[in-house]
Amino acid sequence: MQDISTQMISGYRAHPKFSFPAPSWEIPSDVLDTFNQAYSVIHAMGYKLTEKSFGALRRSCSESLAAIFSAMHAQCADGHETHFLNELKGQCDRLLAEELAWYGKKRPAMQVDLSPQANRENALLLDAQRHYFGQLPKAAVDELRAIAAEQVDIFRANAAAGKLTRNDLSVNTGPVVARIRAVLNREFKALGVMDALGAYTGRKLKVVGLALELSVPQATWWRNAIDGMERPPDTLYAHLDETVSCPKSIVYLTDVRPENGATSCYPKAYEAMRLSPLQELIGRVVGYIGANANSPLHEYYAKNYHQSVNSERFRRHFMRLPDALRFNSHMGWDVVPGSELEAALAAQEMTMTGPAGTFIIFDGGRLFHRGGMVQQGERVALQVIFSDLTLPQRVLGKLTRMLA
Repeated sequence: MQDISTQMISGYRAHPKFSFPAPSWEIPSDVLDTFNQAYSVIHAMGYKLTEKSFGALRRSCSESLAAIFSAMHAQCADGHETHFLNELKGQCDRLLAEELAWYGKKRPAMQVDLSPQANRENALLLDAQRHYFGQLPKAAVDELRAIAAEQVDIFRANAAAGKLTRNDLSVNTGPVVARIRAVLNREFKALGVMDALGAYTGRKLKVVGLALELSVPQATWWRNAIDGMERPPDTLYAHLDETVSCPKSIVYLTDVRPENGATSCYPKAYEAMRLSPLQELIGRVVGYIGANANSPLHEYYAKNYHQSVNSERFRRHFMRLPDALRFNSHMGWDVVPGSELEAALAAQEMTMTGPAGTFIIFDGGRLFHRGGMVQQGERVALQVIFSDLTLPQRVLGKLTRMLA
């Protein structure tokens, strides 16, 4: 796919809902280069570094990040901009610590079985395309549907009663989820999924979390588009996940066609974005600004899933970020309908349809993707997360954010 980084920059400037008179903040380019270089070294070889060199690079990231935000703070026009930067810096610090810990974590000696041809092919696809498709055996599908049946009936009753929030139509904890997780770990191991993921990540992974979800046409929380546009972009809801350390899977428990919620992805779009490390870091967390009910920006933005959709005030703050830092991991909403960028992404879109048991294994942090938009019928699916994490609190925090 061709480079789309310049289209992303020009797209925001040309977007009628992102055009504001205030200039972007200026930042010291040499300090930005220092951050990006230090981060890139840890990303590429963190687990090979001595403790001393890893610590020095981590301090370099922290100090240069602080200097960049200090430069932007000095240019704030009001208290709301200050709050925006304060929250953004806090979120960047959190995710940076998680990512550096992941890249610096010593990798245990492990071997994967790629002797079966299917395992080899899937591992190569995952490495080259960030995803591959598969199919669970019918017996496993029947077992999963039987486990989920009572909970899905509750979701359907909620939908019929007009209860359509995500909490009404999904569950990610409890005995049903635990039983489903056990089946998936068994079946994915038998299908070579764990070996393919092990080859991709260098880690011994397993299913650590999942959400059982019902999608119906009347649940429209994900359809929100920016007001005042003639139509929403064809990339509506396309996004990258926050974390870079937890590969994912979507597993269908019903037959899925284009009209009842087929998942889509855009191979090579992430690479074509040409994001710098700090730009990518900011894009993955900017959607959390104002999300907490205690945030001074919570009411100011009137958050609705992602602020860029419904808050002009958020968009004003977002456009104050310099081009070198501006990115929204949920940029599918922000694409100008009819633009060259929309056409370039649409040309790469792959849609996953198939019978119950169809699944995709993918790196959600590096594969631009979007959930299915149900026009008619329903979709029952599992959103699955793989990890090698063992610390309960860290797992809980990460899964809560990823499945929210």
